[in-house]
Amino acid sequence: MKLLFVKQSQSWPRSSGHDVHGYHMMRALAARGHAISLATIVPPEPKALDGLKLESPVYRLAETRTPRSGARKWTKWHRRFTNYFGIQYEWADALAEILEQNHFDVVIVVARHLLPLLSVIKSPIRIWYPADDPAWHHLTRIKPLQPNTWSEAKRALINGLYEWSFRRSFDRVWVVSPPDRSAMHFITACRNVDLVANGVDAEHYRPMSAETIPFSCVFWGRLDFGPNVDALQWFVRSIWPDVRAKQPAATFHVFGFNPTPAVRELLKAPGIELHPDLPDLRAEVARRQVVVLPFISGGGIKNKLLEAAAMGRPVVCTQQGLSGTKGNPPVRCALSPWYWSKALGELWASAEARESLGRAARQWVIENHTWEAAAKVAEEGLRESMRRGE
Repeated sequence: MKLLFVKQSQSWPRSSGHDVHGYHMMRALAARGHAISLATIVPPEPKALDGLKLESPVYRLAETRTPRSGARKWTKWHRRFTNYFGIQYEWADALAEILEQNHFDVVIVVARHLLPLLSVIKSPIRIWYPADDPAWHHLTRIKPLQPNTWSEAKRALINGLYEWSFRRSFDRVWVVSPPDRSAMHFITACRNVDLVANGVDAEHYRPMSAETIPFSCVFWGRLDFGPNVDALQWFVRSIWPDVRAKQPAATFHVFGFNPTPAVRELLKAPGIELHPDLPDLRAEVARRQVVVLPFISGGGIKNKLLEAAAMGRPVVCTQQGLSGTKGNPPVRCALSPWYWSKALGELWASAEARESLGRAARQWVIENHTWEAAAKVAEEGLRESMRRGE
């Protein structure tokens, strides 16, 4: 099949989820023999395309040459959402022009905000690949006893109405976890919601030998992303004081891009070190003894869990951190401050326990979360739509 992926851009380093799953899905489908092309609004960074086998130079949606009427297919209600998400009519015109001049069997829009681009076309097969359901993402951040989270209800409503408004714009949806699939079914009534669980590049994220820092733990991710910020706030305020009381030498290392002022202030607590904007963190993760994933919100699959497992690192996490995973992840699952302190203390005290848990984690992720398996599920859905003539 000839597949056209549509993205805002393709960035390097791949710090956002859509850059991670977009890149690897393109690569995995190309490995299965499909012809892959890419269209972006912002020119991608050359390094971000390394390893991708593209059939043509990257198309630019910001460079439409012939005025079109495609954008006029947006209703007044649609225009409210396109304005809200900053979608320009010219991008839809450019996509329509590309599809008129080139044959593709499938067009795949990656990320939430570009969904309106699919509404101006009727063929080829139209796929929306948000990975996480947008409305569900915001619902998970609502804590009834915390008034500062109640604004997430409004965001959930806006995104739910957005999905419902554009529900006839796509033929299939790719999401990464069962809760996201349930939410998408409920909101859009789309019958073709494929569960395409994220994989991990187990060769890139492989175990590395390094002398570890005693009593250390590590977290990484985009530090302007809501669920990551929620996780850090809960860990630093509710868990870390108890950990430090039991082990005063404990250190917590946080790596990530775009730390907000609030995150920088939060991470000034004793024993915590912030390392912002490191392009490749694998060697640094290898030097820390335990990976902590204290998630309390967010949908989808936590890529950092798959990455940590592939690197053979022992993981302590919440149940929320296991969202969307297959099989039985060999991790220490903790909720209370007491159990977090206990799990970390036991792993810090035993190199053998850390190594055993890390080996089991790598074996688990290789068996359950590969991009080849994800691409196969996606491909089966596409062939089903082609058979039906969708």
